[in-house]
Amino acid sequence: MDKEILNMEEAAELFNVSIKTFIKLLKEEKVPARKIGREWRFSRQALIQWLSAGDSQQYSSSESDPKEFFDRVAAEWSKLRSGYYDEDVINILQSSGLLEKDMVLVDLGAGDGYLARAVAPSVDTVIAVDISGAMISELRKKAAAEGIRNIQTIVSDGCDVPLEDGSVDLVCANMFLHHIEEPISAVREMGRILKPGGKVFLADLVEHGNKELMEAMHDVWPGFSRKDISDWFLRCGFSIRQFDTLGQKTSGRKAGKKKGGSVFVMTAVKQ
Repeated sequence: MDKEILNMEEAAELFNVSIKTFIKLLKEEKVPARKIGREWRFSRQALIQWLSAGDSQQYSSSESDPKEFFDRVAAEWSKLRSGYYDEDVINILQSSGLLEKDMVLVDLGAGDGYLARAVAPSVDTVIAVDISGAMISELRKKAAAEGIRNIQTIVSDGCDVPLEDGSVDLVCANMFLHHIEEPISAVREMGRILKPGGKVFLADLVEHGNKELMEAMHDVWPGFSRKDISDWFLRCGFSIRQFDTLGQKTSGRKAGKKKGGSVFVMTAVKQ
């Protein structure tokens, strides 16, 4: 069990920064802390909540590279994610009829594998792809603990995946595309690795103005309009099978507090 009350060194380790950098944060920002005599003490849960709330503008903006951010928060990702996105999307995927026992499924932006682990029993092979090696390590650890043996892993940004052309039946991309600088490059890569007739299950944010959400989750894009998403997929040789806006009920409690945070789900087929 993780230790709840942390000293300075342990808190810096949680943030994956040097003690010097953490002291700078402590001086310049409202890091939740308590001083007992000459010693600082920190609540692990309070630090996680502070980070997930995006209260540290300077700290957030200093890590514009999504890989650095996800490497740093990998061990705590399930707690951070739950504040913004719930798992309704996984339930929708599982009841969609897209999953088949003999298929190869690629999960782009897999994170710690919360989607990959959920669908693994329903398919032959899951290939989990994430830019963060630390996230992949968390995924492997959690899959092993759950006795899941059919998940393979690849460290990649999702725009240049080392898989053969036409080798995949289904690509899932859940809260992935808004982290990509050129989303159409990721869509094009989906088309390359899919078999003819292969499908994409995409879940992402509807275009919004919630800066707090973007800063907290280190998003590159503020969600997408239906027109932009549809245009990118059509240009890359897909037909749009289904597009549903699910509303804020599918976003976590923090994402729904302010304007923005609605989710759409789209299914597309490679022609």
